[in-house]
Amino acid sequence: MSRTESEEKARLLKAVAFHIHKKEAPEDALTQCFEAEGRGGKHRQWRQAQAALDSDGFVPALVVGGLIGQEAAQVLMVVEKAGDHRLLSSALNALVEYYENDSD
Repeated sequence: MSRTESEEKARLLKAVAFHIHKKEAPEDALTQCFEAEGRGGKHRQWRQAQAALDSDGFVPALVVGGLIGQEAAQVLMVVEKAGDHRLLSSALNALVEYYENDSD
């Protein structure tokens, strides 16, 4: 994975984790981050992910957006179902650390 791709994933996941830590619903946090990305000229990139979010939910949208793989999705679905915003935020931040270390 390229350095830029890892950095982009880390940046977006960090923003989502921040919003979730502040007790925003995961879907709302992701929508807000997709909208912010759209204002930066990347709206087309997130259109499919937003459609997945609207139809299938939070974790599938992360997969469609290319932010996580299938293995991480399986774990995040369990974490999301637990309903603990701090746990979900921590799991996302662990992925951020992975992507940040991957770009070194």
